[in-house]
Amino acid sequence: MGRPKEITQRLIRRAWRKLEFSGKFKRFFKEEVTLNRHKMECLKDSYKSSIWKLEIKVDQKSMPIILKISKQLRKPRPESTVEKNIYRKAKPILHSFMPQIYMTKKNVNGRDLWVFMEYIEPIKSRVQFTPAHFENIIPALAKLHASTMNERLLKHEKIFGDWLPRYDSKEMEEERIRLNQKTIYYLEKAMKDSRLKVKVEPYYNLLKGLLKKGPGYFPEVSKAGFSIVHGDLHTANMACHNLKEKAWQIKFIDWEGAKFAPCWFDMVNLIGVFLAYRREWEEEEEEITRRCVHMYANEMKKHGVVFKTDPMKLYHMAYLKRLLERSMYLQLSWAVTGKKEAKLLPVYLEKIKVLGKKYGLYN
Repeated sequence: MGRPKEITQRLIRRAWRKLEFSGKFKRFFKEEVTLNRHKMECLKDSYKSSIWKLEIKVDQKSMPIILKISKQLRKPRPESTVEKNIYRKAKPILHSFMPQIYMTKKNVNGRDLWVFMEYIEPIKSRVQFTPAHFENIIPALAKLHASTMNERLLKHEKIFGDWLPRYDSKEMEEERIRLNQKTIYYLEKAMKDSRLKVKVEPYYNLLKGLLKKGPGYFPEVSKAGFSIVHGDLHTANMACHNLKEKAWQIKFIDWEGAKFAPCWFDMVNLIGVFLAYRREWEEEEEEITRRCVHMYANEMKKHGVVFKTDPMKLYHMAYLKRLLERSMYLQLSWAVTGKKEAKLLPVYLEKIKVLGKKYGLYN
């Protein structure tokens, strides 16, 4: 098999003609569509995917669509396989929570997967996002979680069983053990770096002691319920047609991090990570969090899911669990290697100290 060609406008036009994509939109538009050859914009291109904004004409009207190309990697990454299967197999369950998928086509340009989907502009850059906007997102997130909670998803085992990662699987448990050991390794490395030692040393004994006890913190979080979690909730991965509506019709995009895991992990990503970056709301963080957590619990209750443990306790436990099982590994490894800026390291260290004591991880 030859090396796949670079994704260009010319390649897309040739594939469109050769594979007769125009006629394959009929089930949605009742007629063939026409591709505007001159309006093709590459929104993002990386080693693993290429995202294009195309324009089609249907019934004399022009409309944008998205073409997402998942490239065939020499060493396929698990998260790449997950997103491909979300688009190809999970539509019967997740269609309400993602853009309309018009068509998927395997083995284009080698073994790439081409996905044509509805164009919905992400929230990012369209609104000056503040914590008040969480209220526009939480109802959709709760609906996703409730609709796939525990046995509600397990009855669809045939759809998800062989490809959706499960937090309680042996494979993911082994991954957490591996990350735990790597976190300890990078913690020791940080202590030998004069730049980092000043930040890490006040928390060193505490953090090392907690890491040696893990992973496997707070079983209450898992007992509260598993659902499909998106795994990477931020404004670039949430889209909505009309932000002027009181109730945003949220669609989630970029599902690489999806898995069957404790539902509270998404709330930690949505609320906790955002507020960790945006320290201008530090003094209001507790009230913002409480308001959002109670809203989430109430929305879940509307869909028949009632948490037996106090929701704020579950949120904080989930926050600590994610910090100790994954986030500290990322922050410490970035700080030591310089791969990325470890901007959240000081915030997360203090969170572990404060919440860890509050919830009995140490005396």
